[in-house]
Amino acid sequence: MKTFGVVILGLIALAVIVVLIVVEIIELAVGAVLLLIALGIVWWLWRKVKRRFE
Repeated sequence: MKTFGVVILGLIALAVIVVLIVVEIIELAVGAVLLLIALGIVWWLWRKVKRRFE
């Protein structure tokens, strides 16, 4: 019975580690998408201002 409890605790700990890694990957992906959106907006504004001063 003790071994079964240790195995269950080990599986729970492994599941928590896997979930934390997946959450970090998702946060990185969302950050990259938001960075690309921000770069697109800055590029669009740059072109708009550049056209106005030409």
